[in-house]
This record gives sequence, C-alpha cells and structure tokens, in this order.
Amino acid sequence: MVRQAKITATLAIAAGLILMMCVPGASAASPLPDPSRAGVTERLYRLDCGHSLANDESVWTPGKNVGRSIEFSSTCWLIKHGGEWLLWDTGVPEATLNDPRGWSTLPKLIVYHLDKSLTSQLAEIGLKPGDITYVAVSHTHGDHIGNVDLFPEATVLIQRAEYNWIHSNNGPNDNVNQLMALARKLLGTPKKLKLLDGNTDVFGDGSVVLISTPGHTPGSQSLLVHLKNSGFIILSGDVAHSAENLQNDVVPALNTDRAASIASMEEIKRLIATYKATIFINHDKKQTDTLKLLPAFYD
Repeated sequence: MVRQAKITATLAIAAGLILMMCVPGASAASPLPDPSRAGVTERLYRLDCGHSLANDESVWTPGKNVGRSIEFSSTCWLIKHGGEWLLWDTGVPEATLNDPRGWSTLPKLIVYHLDKSLTSQLAEIGLKPGDITYVAVSHTHGDHIGNVDLFPEATVLIQRAEYNWIHSNNGPNDNVNQLMALARKLLGTPKKLKLLDGNTDVFGDGSVVLISTPGHTPGSQSLLVHLKNSGFIILSGDVAHSAENLQNDVVPALNTDRAASIASMEEIKRLIATYKATIFINHDKKQTDTLKLLPAFYD
C-alpha cells in the first residue's frame, strides 16, 4: 500500500510537470523577494494615460457620495531594467486623443479623455513601441488595455485567471459583462502572450515583481518595484481607487469578489509594512497630480 501510494504520488507530480510544460505561458508562482537582498531596477517613469469624469462616486464608495461626480487619473508606468523595458498598463486608446466627446468603457457612468498619446511620450525619451520588451496588464478593463495592440512584439504578462475570466460566460451584472466584452476586443490575441499563475518575478532578481491581488477582477495584479534611491514602490493597479478606500477596505460595486478585494487590500498593506514601500494609486488624481511625470523619473 505504501509503495503504491508513492507510485501514485510520483505519477501525479510528473503529470503536473508535463502540464506546466505543455500549456503555453504556464508560470509557477514566485516567492516574494527578501527586502534586504532584492535587486534594483534603474528607472521608473510615469506616463499620462488619460483622465476621466464619473457621474456617481457611490459606485466606488457604496452607500456614500450618491450622485456626486468624481475625477480620476489614468496612469501608465515605464520601467527600465538594463537593456529591457517594461510598460505597466497601456491606458485609454490613442484614438481618443483630443476628441472632445471622449471615450468610455461604460457610457452611462464614466467618460475618459486623453491629452497626450502613449507613443509621443515614449518618443520624448527616445523610445518606439518596438523597444518595449514586456507589457504587464494590471487587469483587463478598457482604460488599462486600450493600447496593447501598439506593442505587437512585446510579451504581454497577464494572470491566467484574468484571461480565463474575460473568455468565460456572462454573469448577472450587465456592466461587468460589458467590460468583459470590451476587454476581449481590446486585448485581441497578442502574438506573445504569457499567462501567469500568481506572484511573478519578471526579471528574476526581485527588482520587479507582479503581485496577485484579485477582487477588482478575478485576475487583477499589482506591481512591486525596487529602486536604488526611492526604495520599494507598489503600483496599485485597481486594488483600490483611493487612499481612503485602501485604508478602510472599501469595495467598489463593480468589483467581482468582495472578500477577495478585502484580502488583497490587506495583503497590499502588509507589503507596504514589510518593504517600507510607497504606494502609487492609479486612479487617485489627488496623489497622481503630485508625482513626477516623464521625462522626469524615479531612480
């Protein structure tokens, strides 16, 4: 019986290894880096990827601020690591540039505007879309993946749970279903798609680590970046939309999983404490307006 159990366990492990090798993009979760030993990346740039006006803040603060308008920032980040470049999110589609009508993921709720194109901002520091090695997607809402198609040669890094979700059947929330349909259209079929399963050390040295933070969507992720002078910085994705929401574990109405959302916010707070990290909250315009903008950078 013991021998048979050992054989069964060995076969199960072998089958799992075969599956990992055969599924395109399969990736085992990486351990989080030791704060004292993590490598560093050279530069972190903020790119202006749009701004938006929503007509009902209570969608993001359920039970409060009903019917009150709120302005959000949309931010992309560019990371230089040796000779490679990683772009974190791609923002509102460039076709929106200077269009007074704006663009929307949910027209009855929110409208986005774009004052600068992603490609023109990259050009400010001498880069072309073909120079980007990785495009890491925090999640698949349209204001985060609007320009993935500008980077056909980049490896797109996305959680497997997120990719499977947008290709699943519709659920009971029509707004969420609309966001999923738009995500399928904007993401398309990247030539170099890498599906991830949990935390992922992008460069293998602890300097840039994708952190699984589900809840806003099933495969949402955040990014932990280590810089020589600025220390650890967490790029939030949409784990929270404001500092107040993060502090008080406030879950927006459009999030797909309330319990997972709260767990992810608590995990981010734990990481802030562990790494003595600064968090940059993507849509918190009050904070975003105080941050450096390309060509300035954090190092």
